[in-house]
Amino acid sequence: MLNAVFFPFSEMYINHVKSSEKYDMKIQHYHDAYEIYLQADGERYLFLDDICYTLKQGDLVILKPFDIHYMESRDIDFYERYVLNFSSDMLSGILTKTETDILFDNIKSCVFHLNDEQFTLILDYFKKIDAFSNRIGLLSEKLALSSVFQLVSVIKDLSKNAEIITSQNTPPEIVTAIDYINNHYKEDINLDIITEVVHISKYHFSRLFHKATGATFLQYLYNVRLVNVHSLLAETNLNLNEIAIRTGFSSSAHLSRIFKQVYNVSPQKFRRMLKEKSKKQ
Repeated sequence: MLNAVFFPFSEMYINHVKSSEKYDMKIQHYHDAYEIYLQADGERYLFLDDICYTLKQGDLVILKPFDIHYMESRDIDFYERYVLNFSSDMLSGILTKTETDILFDNIKSCVFHLNDEQFTLILDYFKKIDAFSNRIGLLSEKLALSSVFQLVSVIKDLSKNAEIITSQNTPPEIVTAIDYINNHYKEDINLDIITEVVHISKYHFSRLFHKATGATFLQYLYNVRLVNVHSLLAETNLNLNEIAIRTGFSSSAHLSRIFKQVYNVSPQKFRRMLKEKSKKQ
């Protein structure tokens, strides 16, 4: 698992896959949109915040914008899944801003299991959205968005009482390390500091970390920082020096160098591209 790549969505996207072949994503990635993923059959492995989850039939994944994730197959070839990507702004045609804010308030990224009745209900919503999306016309678009609104509302209610699935077989030292990185990425942290936090040797930590996540410590740290750089470029007018300070880079030059290595574009040009995209919507 290498650098995280940004995949933007200017329109709602729904996709259904039923496959008898193993498929691994080539890269870990993130979006400027929400993602709802339903494991309809078989098994897949999800890396979220570089923690591995085993997804089985009835498991539902909610990902907020800018969450780094990656999926792969392992022992079982066959799998079936639905995935839906959309931004909250896409519902502006059927909801007011206040209604949209209420709908998405307190929605968190998580993985939880649906019982048989809940699974059938959620699966039906995915099928409706898929069917409406394949029709042509403004009415079909509104019906699809209305179904997305209903799906999010139902999932929000279900998640309140759901038992959240935790990662499987991840060493507690790695969970602690990732939690530390996620909360201290703005600081000058390095491998020495992390291994002091988890109380194991650098060699042992590096081996465990890579086995659990597929990434090195530095790759993960840069990915976390770059996701937050992206968010600040998109949502604020802060200059690069200020963004570098807020995201743990030693300077704007360091930020720009790492950013360009990952995205093949400078942060300044990336911000312009985001603004141009926003104007077109």
